[in-house]
Amino acid sequence: MGLSGEAWATLLVPTILGFLVMILYGYWDRITGKEYYVDADILAYDEDLIEQLKEEGKA
Repeated sequence: MGLSGEAWATLLVPTILGFLVMILYGYWDRITGKEYYVDADILAYDEDLIEQLKEEGKA
């Protein structure tokens, strides 16, 4: 009792698309030529900004 062609397509197409998206995401910096990164300074700035906005009642 095997799977029908539609069942295999239902299983394989989303799986293949998921892998392609992961590969694209992994190489996005090389594709666009830009680097995106987050370091401790950026995170600290965001946390300070959120606290400041909370004090002002905007967040």
